[in-house]
Amino acid sequence: MNTVGRREFLKMGSGLAGGMALMLPLGMAGGVRAAGSSPEYLTMVGGGQGGAWYLGAAAIAEMSKKIWPDVSTTVTPGGGIANLKGVGAQKIEVGFAFAMDVTAAYKGMLKFEGKPIGNLRALMSTNGAYLSTVAKPDIKTYADLAGKSAAPGRAGMTGLASFERIVNQMGIADDVKIVNTGYGEMSSLFQDNVVQSATVIGSIPHPVVDEILSVSEGHVLPVDDAVAGALAEAYNYEKVTIPAGTFKGQDADIPTIGSVTQVTTYADLPDEWAYNIVKATWEGRQRMIQAHKAYGEFGEEIAVKGVRIPFHPGAEQYWKEIGLL
Repeated sequence: MNTVGRREFLKMGSGLAGGMALMLPLGMAGGVRAAGSSPEYLTMVGGGQGGAWYLGAAAIAEMSKKIWPDVSTTVTPGGGIANLKGVGAQKIEVGFAFAMDVTAAYKGMLKFEGKPIGNLRALMSTNGAYLSTVAKPDIKTYADLAGKSAAPGRAGMTGLASFERIVNQMGIADDVKIVNTGYGEMSSLFQDNVVQSATVIGSIPHPVVDEILSVSEGHVLPVDDAVAGALAEAYNYEKVTIPAGTFKGQDADIPTIGSVTQVTTYADLPDEWAYNIVKATWEGRQRMIQAHKAYGEFGEEIAVKGVRIPFHPGAEQYWKEIGLL
């Protein structure tokens, strides 16, 4: 398996035809079943507060209010695995997750073994995601975390699952003390030396890593190529590269693992609602970029990339109309 850079990562498997098309009036797109009413409320769940997912969910909620001025929107922090369970239970209308977890959830694999979420439907893919583990200067590799404390996120967060997979693959899982915490506490825990590493998975540069490196000495760890290959084979990660200069003091490329961010919903969401949420998000890409610069990647190369579950019919109709499906 070849290691790819950020630009190549976004292009993998794209082969998509671009082009915009005129949209039909609300509820009149060919093939889309109208809901007959506006939503009363929409719950949108991203990731850790301040991260790209959370801010992206907030931006989509804001754009939804322009479609349906009377809708009540709720935006809350979350984590990829927990989000998929919430979407499956129809407690979340719009949930952010990683492509590898979306596929596993739909098929009932890995963390979802024996419990497939068959009503998951894809809306879109928005940007690449990269695993970043920042560690103290004396920790050079993941192997050096044996006997140390780590903050890879709370239960239900893909960062935690990814970190556990790495240390399990390396045979040091029993030697690493995991401190369950959200993004908001990672910097202070690292600065106070309560933990010697912190892990996130998401856009780059990631605000949590930037915050840690702004107040503490540290660097981002590389993922060993053999470990990355094994995880790609077992869990559908991609082997990717964090380019030199992404983080403070980073003067060389860093190999790691990653995925694609996908926005999901449930099958019973009315087609018209899904259609208009996707349409508003695509046409409001600049608002997404204002929310977080990671969404500068949200373009024709990635909008329908990496989707291995059914699209929601409303989303599928929109992507076909503009030539991306």
